[in-house]
Amino acid sequence: MVRIVKTSLLIILLVSTFCAPVASAITEAEAEHFFLKIYNPLLDEIVQDIPIVKSVFGGQVIHIIIEKPGGNIEMSAVTNSDGYITELASGEPEDPTLRLISTEAVVERVRASDDLVAETNEALKNGEITYEGVGIKQEIGVTIVKVVYFFADLFGVI
Repeated sequence: MVRIVKTSLLIILLVSTFCAPVASAITEAEAEHFFLKIYNPLLDEIVQDIPIVKSVFGGQVIHIIIEKPGGNIEMSAVTNSDGYITELASGEPEDPTLRLISTEAVVERVRASDDLVAETNEALKNGEITYEGVGIKQEIGVTIVKVVYFFADLFGVI
């Protein structure tokens, strides 16, 4: 009898864990706040002051995708020549030049971190935040930046 009760409780726990609807933690408004009020002020610490790196993130139309259960958050960001977001809107941009992709869990972890810069850089290194160029010119630029980042990290520059 005890074994049946324990087994039943285990089954209920498993079913409720895997079948229960997942609550959506981050909203589009929170994502917008994150990019404008957290990312922008810390940009110089997140994006290393290496001219080639700055040039890839500056002057872009970025398609931001935050993957989450029940539907992704998609935003359009325009950056100035220094890489700061100057415009942010809901939805996919018409002609993006760069795509930034992550998950809701990663964005939440970064937002909750005591060291946003270190957590963001760790997520970039681990591939939890990815970025890719749209079009040949941007793909080449992004590839060069990734190689520069790799060697800068390897030699302890960043």
